[in-house]
Amino acid sequence: MSLILPTIESPADLKRLSLEQLTSLAQEIRETIVATVSANGGHLAPNLGTVEIILALHLVFDLPRDRLLWDVGHQCYPHKLITGRYKRFSSLRKQGGVCGFPDPAEGPYDLFSVGHAGTAISTAVGMARADAMLHRQTRVIALVGDASIVNGVALEGLNNAGTLKRQLLVILNDNSMSISEPQGAFANYLEHLRVTTTYDEVKRRVQDLLDRIPYGQRLSDIGFQIKQGIKNAIAPGHIFEDLGLKYFGPVDGHDLPGLLEKLNELKTLNTPAMLHVKTVKGKGYEWACDDPTTFHSPKPFRVEGCRVVLNQGSGRSWTKAFAEAMVRVARAHPRVVGITAAMPDGTGMIKLKPVFPERYFDTGICESHATAMAAGMTRAGLRPIAAIYSTFLQRAFDQIFQEICLQGLPVIFCVDRAGLVGDDGAVHHGFCDLAFLKSQPGMVLMAPSDERELNAALDFALSLEQPCEIRYPRDNCPPEPLGPAEAWLMRQSGGVARRLKDGSDATLVAYGALALQALQAANLLENERIHAGVIDARFCKPLDGAMLDAVFETDRPIITVEDHALINGFGTAVLEYAQLHGHDARLVTRCGIPDRFIKHATRAEQLKEVGLDPVGLASSVRDALARHGRRHNAAETRPPVPSPPSVTLRPMNRLQEYETPASLHP
Repeated sequence: MSLILPTIESPADLKRLSLEQLTSLAQEIRETIVATVSANGGHLAPNLGTVEIILALHLVFDLPRDRLLWDVGHQCYPHKLITGRYKRFSSLRKQGGVCGFPDPAEGPYDLFSVGHAGTAISTAVGMARADAMLHRQTRVIALVGDASIVNGVALEGLNNAGTLKRQLLVILNDNSMSISEPQGAFANYLEHLRVTTTYDEVKRRVQDLLDRIPYGQRLSDIGFQIKQGIKNAIAPGHIFEDLGLKYFGPVDGHDLPGLLEKLNELKTLNTPAMLHVKTVKGKGYEWACDDPTTFHSPKPFRVEGCRVVLNQGSGRSWTKAFAEAMVRVARAHPRVVGITAAMPDGTGMIKLKPVFPERYFDTGICESHATAMAAGMTRAGLRPIAAIYSTFLQRAFDQIFQEICLQGLPVIFCVDRAGLVGDDGAVHHGFCDLAFLKSQPGMVLMAPSDERELNAALDFALSLEQPCEIRYPRDNCPPEPLGPAEAWLMRQSGGVARRLKDGSDATLVAYGALALQALQAANLLENERIHAGVIDARFCKPLDGAMLDAVFETDRPIITVEDHALINGFGTAVLEYAQLHGHDARLVTRCGIPDRFIKHATRAEQLKEVGLDPVGLASSVRDALARHGRRHNAAETRPPVPSPPSVTLRPMNRLQEYETPASLHP
């Protein structure tokens, strides 16, 4: 029997298939997803659970003329397979290949690049309003998960959706899971809906009863109050009804004929509505259903009969290092509590739960609430450590400003996935955190370069009486410490950096985990008799002023290295320091993430693309030395530029003075 999926070039091809063929197609889609994700890694269980609802949507609605808006977007693999991307699907999440999230660059079926929860309802309301104003006869559908609907933006969108005077369909894909178990009272409410008779069924039963009794029809005709009473007393979904959306469901999200029937009914409904769909995360594969957390977004794996073996990468991840450090400091400090926003496994915070369950808090996909809650805990005497991905922390910026920094509260943010994250791509890169946190008065910004430094930074953070960030990437820690153990300190001149390598020709000043790449670049340059020193900056705010003074006064090129956007990052902070203290900012070359979005690839490929690998950094040093030499040659033919009167010139041997403090030696 020939395969059906290779023949599907667009949703129009679906409409010529019989129900039996569509059932076979659903299985082919699942098999293709498993085969691809087992080779490439990616989001598995969520996509196995959405196959039938995606097929039904494409069969009933006229996409892309009608609008399909994704929340989060990691459930879009079946959608991609039937919208012309099957032939390239084996390149999923690979450099130059199919993106693991919706991507408008791939065609008209994807309207937004989306990887953060909570946005679909708001963008759907916006498109519905625009289409109405422009007199377009289109239908708009937002596909939302049961975990992301509790996000503040999603609830704001629901609040506004109910005011529409036209069609809008919100599909609540309820699989009883987010990445891990859903959290909060709303999750309990949805669980109640799952086991409650549907409102449609209640209405049918009551109407049937009224038809059988005397004067029943008259009661039905004048029974608006009765219907309202029924709805408010026993019907599910009245929260959504009270917000102005007609509620339908829950329905079986894997019953394709039932979905087609229900969606065809709702297609002509000229009012906002919600369809509650029950699905199974990992549908079709018992091992994925049994462990949907592990198979939410697994690394490559292989299936051996009924057993699945995950490929274990070598090395020790920063996330695992933080997880163990978190448990250690919780043992040492009884007032320490851990907070995560629906990323217990991804951040490593889950390791705290079995040890101190009463000191572990998962708020769900609610970074703003998690941050404000941390402020309240701190004000009441606890020491919260909030572990949040860099890309998600930016959603809590206002709470960081208002509830934490303005109050001067010592909340500790341990920021995972800082910098380039690899195959999740642009929607998940953590390139903004320094830019918005650096603007906050009193905020201390730190980045360790190895696991020992991570532990020392966390201990130091707990000694502070002000808010701070500790950032680290989605990568492995260096296998060994990069330098001698030195205390984390802040002095009047700023934080205290550490020297990793001496060098007389140029200095690489690295912030955070890229200190390893800076050392490797310096070693490459030694083969060319270029002697580049390496400094582990440790602090972005406050900078180590004594270190920077000493390095600037060598009058040699300075190359700043960071896994962050060049705009308003660590290198920018160094330039600002140079301007403020009268140093020659022309000595500085900044290496970081350029002002563009970096596509999905491996992290190593992304670092190479932007010149942050050892070879790229070595090239930047050579270029800086070449510019430095030309500048000096040109200066010989011009009169010297007088120094500003407020600047005190220091001896050129200040670098040796910097090397002598005991804090820089074991």
